[in-house]
Amino acid sequence: MANHDLESPLLSSQPSDPPHIILNVHDSDSSTQQSNNHKPNPNTSSRNPFEFIGSDGLSVPAPSTLDPFRNDTPNIEGLYELIKIVICLPIAIVRLVLFGVCLAAGYVATKIALLGWKDKHNPMPKWRSRLMWVTRGCTRCILFSFGYHWIKRKGKLAPREIAPIVVSNHVSYIDPIFYFFEFFPTIVAAESHDSMPFVGTIIRAMQVIYVNRFSPSSRKLAVNEIKIH
Repeated sequence: MANHDLESPLLSSQPSDPPHIILNVHDSDSSTQQSNNHKPNPNTSSRNPFEFIGSDGLSVPAPSTLDPFRNDTPNIEGLYELIKIVICLPIAIVRLVLFGVCLAAGYVATKIALLGWKDKHNPMPKWRSRLMWVTRGCTRCILFSFGYHWIKRKGKLAPREIAPIVVSNHVSYIDPIFYFFEFFPTIVAAESHDSMPFVGTIIRAMQVIYVNRFSPSSRKLAVNEIKIH
């Protein structure tokens, strides 16, 4: 057969329709010959196609093994770094002192609010709740000492009659501090939080519902306590 090309129309809906596309199928001999005819000349083409824009070519760096025990943090040196330390060190001391004073004041106010209170199953009396506003104000000052100077709020909070439960992912230690200041809620926490210094006393004032996540009966009891509150 003289012609090695195979021309075949695609199938159409009607035999009388003209072909839309022609497929050319070449054998190995003709494709090899055609590729040899169009082989680029190494003298006229460059191995770096981006040389005309000033590129030096593409190079793959050699593999390197990272040492996880090596500290590449630059040393603190120079006049600029010294000035930053001199300016920022007093600010850090003031923030630390503010944190300590607010924590102590909130702890004292909470101890007074809990003094002589035995009924843990009913809501806290109003005068005790008003005294906890001192602790809530101290909590906002603690957030300020942590660098949260202004907290923007988007939207409007739903009233407690409509949304009595707040569910949030606990992503940092800042979350419970902000929720305490904003809502003063009754929280669900692990029993180990009660033994924490300072914080455990404040948590007890929130009428915390303790739960053991590894105990099915404890989880069921926590659900019942949430329904009661």
